[in-house]
Amino acid sequence: MFEIVNILAPVFLVILLGWALARSGFLPGQALADLNRLSYWVGLPSLLFYRIGTAQPEVQGVTGLLLVCTLATLLAIVVAGLGAVALRMPGRSYGTFIQGVFRGNLAFIGLPVVLYAFEGAGAGAEDSALLVFGPLVVLYNVLAVVVLVFSGGGSGRGLIRPALYGLVTNPILISSLAGVLLAVSGWTLPDMAERTLGAVGQMALPLALICIGGTLYTTRIQGSLGWAVAGAMMKVALVPAMGYALAQAFGLSDEHTRIAMILLACPTASVSYVLARQLRGDEGLAASIVVLANVLAVPALAVVLAVTG
Repeated sequence: MFEIVNILAPVFLVILLGWALARSGFLPGQALADLNRLSYWVGLPSLLFYRIGTAQPEVQGVTGLLLVCTLATLLAIVVAGLGAVALRMPGRSYGTFIQGVFRGNLAFIGLPVVLYAFEGAGAGAEDSALLVFGPLVVLYNVLAVVVLVFSGGGSGRGLIRPALYGLVTNPILISSLAGVLLAVSGWTLPDMAERTLGAVGQMALPLALICIGGTLYTTRIQGSLGWAVAGAMMKVALVPAMGYALAQAFGLSDEHTRIAMILLACPTASVSYVLARQLRGDEGLAASIVVLANVLAVPALAVVLAVTG
């Protein structure tokens, strides 16, 4: 129990700190936006490129882990789509609901939880998680655009080009893929570059978590509360449960099963709200799922860590 608290507390206490700073006015809206931009465009890309690029992964060793995460994501889309039909959602809410169920916050929540969960256990697990991170970021972004555009009856098709431009210029995506290429190439970075990237990357996760907390304070639950609760519960409970079943079916190791379930139990990514707004989805539902999923992720991740510990 204490191990689980030690893993999760640093992540969610820093999020709570961001919430408190925003609530007190110490971190006003403009400062929050500036810090978020700094973390998103500078800190996190530096961290990902450095950690992924200097990993010593065995590509063949993570294919099962990547397959389980991918299949769980695709299955989540199907189940969420059926759930949206059962709840009789309109088109713009349909795609937003599906995105809220499958698109987890891997960068800001999943990554630090994995790093803390395997701290002191050697670099193998961390390297495996980092190696699947890049492909999953690509998968989430592509599927989110597809789901939102076509679930709305094509109303957002004129926005496909700017959405795709945002995808290919995504700093998290670019740095992750660049890190994967560096890792599999066998090349090494000069010491000067490693130390610089390491130093800059150290600011990424604390700033990102503070910004999540501040954003949660300024985001209000809107629209149908029932739909939002259903989406959040599916994201943090049903999706990792499906991942666990797939991990058992494919015979994943205990280590990779734990990684898969942590990544799949991450709360809905905040960027899902931004994309829903850009592609004319249900902004209120997107915001509500993000808020509720982040609250429910605390007990969900505790259960995941207990089951896989």
